[in-house]
Amino acid sequence: MHIGHIFQYAALLSFLMGGLGVVVAVLIHREQVKTQIFLAMSARYDELLKNSSAEFWLSGPPGRELPERTDDLIISMLRFCTLVSLTYLLFLEHSIPKRMWELMLRSAERRFRSPLFMREWEYLRTEFEAFPEFVTLVTSVHRRSPHTEHLGPGPVPSAQKEGHQSPC
Repeated sequence: MHIGHIFQYAALLSFLMGGLGVVVAVLIHREQVKTQIFLAMSARYDELLKNSSAEFWLSGPPGRELPERTDDLIISMLRFCTLVSLTYLLFLEHSIPKRMWELMLRSAERRFRSPLFMREWEYLRTEFEAFPEFVTLVTSVHRRSPHTEHLGPGPVPSAQKEGHQSPC
């Protein structure tokens, strides 16, 4: 074997190791970005919990009179819907893992099914018409019976059966 061949093999090995290093760096960066997104979403969710009334988060007994529509209530609902819709968009774009979306979806489904949210959704819906997949998601949750809710992923909303990726 000539010294020229050794140099060629060494250069090829060096090139392959450099390529492998780039691939590993990209994979690590992607995981870091997912972690940053998760921390940012968690912080926004925590802020919503702090700044919203308990009426918004807790389901009252059936038949209980709903609170009046106030600016604070509307803002809390808009912020919550925006957070869920952005999370849904990130999931559809494969920017967050399925498990992260499932966690958000479980919480969102309970809110979406509450009588308070269902009343206010018709008032807020127009704010989300630019994201029809989200409107379809909320509408499909409204159509499902709350008795079908369980710990596993729920039934697939009709819009997702028609070609959109399932959130579950």
